[in-house]
Amino acid sequence: MSAMREELHLLVDELPESRVLPVLALVRENVSSSRRREKAAVALEAIRNRMRGVTGVDEELDRLRDESRG
Repeated sequence: MSAMREELHLLVDELPESRVLPVLALVRENVSSSRRREKAAVALEAIRNRMRGVTGVDEELDRLRDESRG
């Protein structure tokens, strides 16, 4: 186990039980959003590959990717 993971385990072990749930929720949220970003990147690459050679597609996909999500 990496030193950072080990430290996380030690810190969680020191928390009062009432604070463990919020920490777990935060970790789960970050894991979930990380997976969504990875899936979106894979989907974008698949679209880019299918549309290769079509004029303007790369620029439009770049614009959509870089656009603010709100």
